[in-house]
Amino acid sequence: MLCIMNDNFFSHTKHIALLLILAGSFPSCQKEDINPDKYRMSKILYFARSTDAEPVEGVEYSYDTSGNMVKESFINYKPSAGCYMYFGYEYSGNNKIKMELFSKDKENFKLSRYYDFIYENSRLVREECRSDKGLLLSTMNYEFQGGNMVREYFFEPDYGISKEVKYTYDSKNRLTLEEFDTSDIKEVKYAKYIYDDDGRDNKLEYYNPDWHLIESVEKIYNGHSKLPVRELHFDKDGSQIFQYQHFYDKRGNLTETRLNDGCSLFKRKYDGGLLMEEIHYFDPVKYKDCSENGMTRYEYQKQ
Repeated sequence: MLCIMNDNFFSHTKHIALLLILAGSFPSCQKEDINPDKYRMSKILYFARSTDAEPVEGVEYSYDTSGNMVKESFINYKPSAGCYMYFGYEYSGNNKIKMELFSKDKENFKLSRYYDFIYENSRLVREECRSDKGLLLSTMNYEFQGGNMVREYFFEPDYGISKEVKYTYDSKNRLTLEEFDTSDIKEVKYAKYIYDDDGRDNKLEYYNPDWHLIESVEKIYNGHSKLPVRELHFDKDGSQIFQYQHFYDKRGNLTETRLNDGCSLFKRKYDGGLLMEEIHYFDPVKYKDCSENGMTRYEYQKQ
């Protein structure tokens, strides 16, 4: 989202986006050839613990007859169920052109801000965030060359450009370099992507503004598989810091990522290719703790 909201909202929104990508196709375990386009997300439920019977929060989705999501409602289930904010969406053809944020004020909902989506040649080039009175608060901007996005940046009228990222691609249209805006010599300025002979991204290197290596990540594959089974993390001197190990089911769904000390980051359950449940754990690298940190469940509806 373009305007600042609370941290819980951001963490949930980013998490949803990531998991929708990772979920992949949507067949059932009984009919593996089912058309994935026939299913869509209807509800996401957040639980404090995997053993809890009732969720703490959730998100519910509503769609129009064309299959476009027209409402995204955020629900508190404890101490009592109720929607505390929602997004309303408008479309022109298949393009989302407007998003309105409504927040609860006592017993009613009020428009807090809205977003306009601007397209050129069917590509989204700008997202404009405005107050309920129409005042421009910020924009997110996207620039393209050919079929590739080469730059994105955040703009605020009072502060100018920030959060800028530039992208470079090779002759095969593979991302090879990300360049971030930074004012600190210790921060990551560049992220360099390296590919193996099978076209898989097998190494990622992070550099500071002086092109001094900060950290690197190497992906390990089995044979010619496109699914990495391990990620090795190295410091600036090339010494291994830690490693992640990835586990998949027979359909190639990522079911678990585990640190080399045995701590899991998450465990997932699928119905065929449909992600149904994920148990989250604290990141042991960041928090020195690998205990459970809640659970998310997903519900779908057939179109």
